[in-house]
Amino acid sequence: MMNKFLFFFGLMLATLVHAQPDKQSVVNKVKELCPAADIVELEFKDNHVEVEYWCNGSLVEIGINQQTDVIFTETEAEIPADVMRKILHKLEKKYYGWVYDDFAFVQLSDTSFYKVELLKGGVEENIYFTTDGKYYKTKNVVVNESWDLNILRKSDRFKHAPYDFLSPYKSFDMPEPLKEISGIARAGGNTMFCVQDETGIIFKYNLERDELAGMLRFTDLGDFEDIALLGDTAYILRSDGTLFFFNHARYNGKYEKTVVPLNCLNIEGLCYDKTANSFLVSCKDQQIGSFGAYRHVYAFSPSSKHLPEISFTIDLDEINAMFNKNFPALVREKLQFNPSAIAVHPLTKQRYVLSASNRLLAIYYNNTLIDVYPLPAELYFKPEGLDFAENGDLYISNEGMKKGYLGGSILLLQMRQR
Repeated sequence: MMNKFLFFFGLMLATLVHAQPDKQSVVNKVKELCPAADIVELEFKDNHVEVEYWCNGSLVEIGINQQTDVIFTETEAEIPADVMRKILHKLEKKYYGWVYDDFAFVQLSDTSFYKVELLKGGVEENIYFTTDGKYYKTKNVVVNESWDLNILRKSDRFKHAPYDFLSPYKSFDMPEPLKEISGIARAGGNTMFCVQDETGIIFKYNLERDELAGMLRFTDLGDFEDIALLGDTAYILRSDGTLFFFNHARYNGKYEKTVVPLNCLNIEGLCYDKTANSFLVSCKDQQIGSFGAYRHVYAFSPSSKHLPEISFTIDLDEINAMFNKNFPALVREKLQFNPSAIAVHPLTKQRYVLSASNRLLAIYYNNTLIDVYPLPAELYFKPEGLDFAENGDLYISNEGMKKGYLGGSILLLQMRQR
C-alpha cells in the first residue's frame, strides 16, 4: 500500500510541476481575435497552447504562450501565381514523386512564410518557403532563456571546451516522422538509429545522404525515450522502465521485453558502456518519495536487467555551484537538471549527461562532476538524444515542436584536438 501511495504522490508532484496554462484565458484570447470563433481543438504543450478554430468560414490555427501572446497563426494560403510556379519548380526538382497535400500561410511575430505538406509512402513532410518562393528555414519561436548564442560566445569557457558547442560541424534536419526524436544510437557506417516519443519504431537515418533509409516497427504506441545497441541487438527504453530488445540485423517482427525496476518516474536516458560491459540508465526525476535535489544513474549488465544498482548520483546543487563558478555573468534563477540522455565517451571514458530542462550538458569522470555547459536554444531547442562516434565525435539530437514549425534535428560536433 505504501509503495502505491508513493507512486501516486510522485505522479501528483510531477503533474503540479508541469502545470498547464489557464484554459479560460486561452478561450478569451481566441474570442478576442474572433468573437464568432468555433473552437475545434485545444492542445496544451509544455510552454504554449495550440488552438484550431473556425472564424467566419475559415479554418485558423494559432499558438498562444503562457502570457497569452499569439506566437503563430496558420491559415489557408492564397499564393500568387508567380510565387507558386517557383515553389512547384523546387518541389518537382527535389521532391519528385511526392503528393502535395496542403498549402498554408504562417505568420510569426517577426516574419511570415508558406508551409507545404507533402506525402509519400505513408511519410509526411513539411517544407517551408518565403513569400517570394525561396526555401525558408524555420527558427525557434517559443523560447525564453537567460542566455543566447551571442552571450555564450563571450565566455572563455567555450573556447576550451572539448567540442565547439556553439558552432556544430553539421546539422541534419529530421523528416516529419522524427520531429519528436527522443533518442539516437550510431549503428556503424553512415547509419544512425533513431526513436521518437510516440511510436514503437526504429528509424534508420542515412547521415551521408541525409535521408530516412528504413524503419523497423516493433510495437504500437508508447513513450519511447532512448535507444542503445549491443552487437546486433537493439534496446529501446520506454519511460516507465520497460526495455524492448531484438536482433535488428535479422528482425522477423518478434521482440522481447522486460521491466528494469527503478524507484523513479520518467526514465529517459539509456546507453551501453563498452568498458564496463553494462548499460547505464538515467532517471529524469528524483526517487519516488524523495524531496532531495538528486538524480540517480543506474547500471546493470546485459544478463542482469532486473538488478540495477546506482552507478553515480547527479547533485543539482553541485551542478548549480559549478555553473555559477564557470559562468558568473549569466543572469538566471536556480537551474533544473533533469537527465534526458546519457553516453560514454569512447576515448576519455567520461560520462556525458544531457538535460533538456534549462538545456545543459554535464560531464562526469570517475563519478565526479568536472564540467557543465549551457546550450543555446537557437541550436538546441529540446536536446533529448546523445551518442558518440568511435573517433570521439559527438551527436546531439533535438526534438522539434509537435505540430509546430520547428523540426527535429541531429547536430554533429567534432572532437577538438588537444
